Amino acid sequence: MACAESTAQNARPGARARPNIVLFVPDELRADALACYGNPVVRTPHFDRLAKMGTRFESCHVQFPVCGASRCSLATGWPTSVRGHRSLYYFLKPNEPNLFRYLRQAGYDVFLFGKNDVLAPETLAASVTEWRNPRNPAAEFAAIDKPQFPNTMLLPPGGDRRGTVDYAVIQLAIQVLERRQTERPFCLFLALFEPHPPYTISADFYDLYHPSDIPSLAPPGLPRRPRFHAALRELSGLTQLTDAEFRKVRAVYYGQVSYSDWLLGELVEALDRTGHWRDTALMVCSDHGDYAGDYGLVEKWPS
Repeated sequence: MACAESTAQNARPGARARPNIVLFVPDELRADALACYGNPVVRTPHFDRLAKMGTRFESCHVQFPVCGASRCSLATGWPTSVRGHRSLYYFLKPNEPNLFRYLRQAGYDVFLFGKNDVLAPETLAASVTEWRNPRNPAAEFAAIDKPQFPNTMLLPPGGDRRGTVDYAVIQLAIQVLERRQTERPFCLFLALFEPHPPYTISADFYDLYHPSDIPSLAPPGLPRRPRFHAALRELSGLTQLTDAEFRKVRAVYYGQVSYSDWLLGELVEALDRTGHWRDTALMVCSDHGDYAGDYGLVEKWPS
């Protein structure tokens, strides 16, 4: 999804010739988990508003279901087959094109806040003005004394909505907006963690949706599914789970999606309050989706 002020408004005297750019990138966000893409359960008012005001894409598909590879494709415009970016940790080298370096060369200040699953260490300095990946001990997941089995990746609720790494990322972005005094355009690349597993979030979002309200999930054992699906279910003990347990996974995942929506609302409010809204192109995308109970699976394995 993308939203910017109308062409006519951008053409008014005094409007910025080159818009600021904000990339809001939740991790592992399924398109069908948003109300604006037809989900009948999830409440995503800020995603929906953006889709209504701007452009909602229906035929765009990521190139690869793994974080790093997909983000490399996003930053280069290349399919992952072009230079072999097919794994989690093979990032863009200095001799490869990337959007952020081109923006810097064009006079943009580029801020990368959150996880960097795209630029190799030797590529960062030429590509971004500032990179910060906040680590808040209050937001770290509770330790599990022994491996979870069956491995649903479902954890109890924890923490406060304002105690997460993602909230810290949004606050860094808001600080840039509030302190911005130069006329140079900026790009904010906000690489969020949610709604990535493990499936957990603050209690107010964790219990936002009841498993009984979740639409039917795609069952395991469907024809023409990859054979590794069955192997993954056996390996992780997921064959022991009931439909109700998988619905609980999906319900918490939807809570994480609504949390991401709340963060988007915080960002949009700050853009408006600081006077940057009319001169900023705001874009939302994700690197890939999540099974979240479909086919009797969780996460995005076997990645």
